[in-house]
Amino acid sequence: MLKLCENMSELDFLSPDPYAARISALAATYGFEQSFALFWVQYVDENPVAAVSRLDGAMSVFCGANTDFEELASFIKTVGFSTLVCREENMRMLGFEADNASYIVKYEGVPDGEMPNVLWDYDKKKIYELLSDCGFEMGSYGDFAADYCSRLNKGAAMLAAVENDELDACASALFIGKNSVLLGAVATRKEARGNGYASKAVKALANRLNDKSVFLFCRNDSLLAFYEKIGFVYSGKWAELRR
Repeated sequence: MLKLCENMSELDFLSPDPYAARISALAATYGFEQSFALFWVQYVDENPVAAVSRLDGAMSVFCGANTDFEELASFIKTVGFSTLVCREENMRMLGFEADNASYIVKYEGVPDGEMPNVLWDYDKKKIYELLSDCGFEMGSYGDFAADYCSRLNKGAAMLAAVENDELDACASALFIGKNSVLLGAVATRKEARGNGYASKAVKALANRLNDKSVFLFCRNDSLLAFYEKIGFVYSGKWAELRR
């Protein structure tokens, strides 16, 4: 049975996982009274086993032990989505074929204190422009700012930037959940590459959030070695399906 969530306590069962971070951070940001942000929990024998969020058609799925994949797949098809994201093995169990997939990595490095020259706030327009220049699909600045700033203001996201004469690199804790975090939006200005600035921003976030499990999605397989060098280890694969 899938039940519409009405409060945060219904998501307390979520174990450390990047999709758990995403779902709980969105719930903390938008609450449970918005028609564009909906959250469900699947129960099997009265025990919570899976969770789903849908924000303006973008659906995230967390699957725990004993998930009823047949029921969950039927529910997802009935509710509908514009994009669906979950772990690759769960995408297969749901009977969907992903359009994109790559590695999930988890931070296992030893925290080494605050990083010098890392800024914890920065002009959001410049962050948007750097991400756009580095090939991220950003949409309009207004939509980016509204969503990103909402999460920042609720403590469900965190920004790290590295600046010398101008913005050189950035990274974000895009979704901060109860016991897990999903990092992303890692970018370096073309002229500043090769100086370790992106690594510094990522490690600064991982250090600051070391009381939680910290995950990151590689944008492509070639980035796995880069993240392994700064303390991340392989933790499965993410998958995305677009309609």
